[in-house]
Amino acid sequence: MDFKRITYFIEVAERKSISAAARAIPVAQPALTRQLKLLEEEVGATLLLRSNRGIVLTSSGEAFYDAMKQMAAEYSEAKKIARDIQHGHRDSLKLGLTPLHPWISNITNLLLAFKNTFPDTDVSIESMLSGHQEQALLAAEMDAGIMFFHPQSQPLLRSLCLYRDHMVLAVSRHSPLASHPPTRLSDISDEDFIWFKRGSTPSSYDQLQRAFDAAGFEPKIVQECSDNTTMRCLVSAQMGCTLLPSLAMTDAPEDIVSFRLEDLTTELCLMLVWHPDHRLPAVERLIGLAERLDWDDQKVDSHSTLT
Repeated sequence: MDFKRITYFIEVAERKSISAAARAIPVAQPALTRQLKLLEEEVGATLLLRSNRGIVLTSSGEAFYDAMKQMAAEYSEAKKIARDIQHGHRDSLKLGLTPLHPWISNITNLLLAFKNTFPDTDVSIESMLSGHQEQALLAAEMDAGIMFFHPQSQPLLRSLCLYRDHMVLAVSRHSPLASHPPTRLSDISDEDFIWFKRGSTPSSYDQLQRAFDAAGFEPKIVQECSDNTTMRCLVSAQMGCTLLPSLAMTDAPEDIVSFRLEDLTTELCLMLVWHPDHRLPAVERLIGLAERLDWDDQKVDSHSTLT
């Protein structure tokens, strides 16, 4: 199949006009029409129809367009890779990680396996909150991220769960709550509550808000923070209580204790997340390695103060 004809077809499909596509390519309009006819003969299906609104895709044309658009992107990326190799440039991977990732041994194992398996790939790692990672992926400023993520919150992104966590109530050891532990969300309705800003982790925020609504819990928020470290600091300073992923209690200060609440069963997933339109070879390799690791044998390094 002549790849030039495919690029012509994509141009016409997106501009919905043969004349506009001919000017943009540029190519003579009769020559473009002839190439489209040859393409349809080669495919064996009618792909385009003329209408009062210009050129429209048939059902066969829509399916063909989706497949060819993806193929064109892959072809463009393949050319870039070939040119980079020709000029001595190495493959690269820009990866975002939540500040909590070092406590999960399998995350470290994944990074080590990638380094050992693909030593010619330059890996750039940036510690970044989940919400900021989402924005960077959507803007194609980052290739992949490891973050707390709820798939339904952002349908444009794809994900693979690497670690499942649950929420715990974190309180100061000097608080009355430490000696009389609450068992339900309603037990802390009147307590000063420290919470995180939605922008730091939108998917987790919305997921937990739904759990609060279901339990009829309306927190009395006195402080809003952007990260778990600051939230733990404020709890330690006896400014209130909060809810944290149990992972955040790893190596927590000794003056903070934590408890499970019976009616807070929300599960948070630490995900490997990527944009399906920006799947570079390095991202494909990272996904492949992650799929082969045994994530059921999940370990958290160091000790935890979870009670």
